[in-house]
Amino acid sequence: MFWKALFVGFVLCLAFWFAAQFARERHDRKQRTAFIASLSPAERERLKGFETVKGDWREFRDLLHR
Repeated sequence: MFWKALFVGFVLCLAFWFAAQFARERHDRKQRTAFIASLSPAERERLKGFETVKGDWREFRDLLHR
């Protein structure tokens, strides 16, 4: 009985963790899409080049807003 309850608790924790990861990933995709939509065509080209070198759009956003 103890092992069954422990296993069920573990499975529930994993389910919550996966749900949280999915929600975070979806939120990140929405933020990235909104950010790219706000850029001018020239800034989009700079972002493409920056992502090939650095790979993180958040760093580009931070550098752009300074």
